[in-house]
Amino acid sequence: MEILQLDLNTRYTIYAQTKKVLRKYQKGIVSGKLTSEQFVISMLKDKTMISILDNLNIDNSEFRETYKSYVDTLISMQNDSLLKSKENTNAYMRKAECSSIFKLNKLLKLSGFNLTIPDKYLTQKDIECIEKYVKTGDIDLGNEKIFNYVTKQF
Repeated sequence: MEILQLDLNTRYTIYAQTKKVLRKYQKGIVSGKLTSEQFVISMLKDKTMISILDNLNIDNSEFRETYKSYVDTLISMQNDSLLKSKENTNAYMRKAECSSIFKLNKLLKLSGFNLTIPDKYLTQKDIECIEKYVKTGDIDLGNEKIFNYVTKQF
């Protein structure tokens, strides 16, 4: 089963658990001492990941390749972010422009969504991802954090 086929709540849970551990081993990953294959093997033994996969009735061996690809995507995004933060050109860190925030708030109101975090903490990339999610219902791999940023109004 592909990660993109999972529901957004499950994807967010997998994303959060993976990012938490990735941050912990960031130095080893950047230096190359910890490969994505080693990381995946370790993560698939993690109690949280085992319970997620058990709830979905997915076998670890079936999930291994798609998860490795997902981890490679996250590592690539993390390394890119680290490199660009040193150059101060990182789209993930660039503050959102006021006009973008106003457009987002208007879109959210018209679509029946609410932000769960203050808009001053959003980056330009966050706004782009939220707009895509509100318009299409899709979230790109590696940007699952925005699923937690908006909720549907009742």
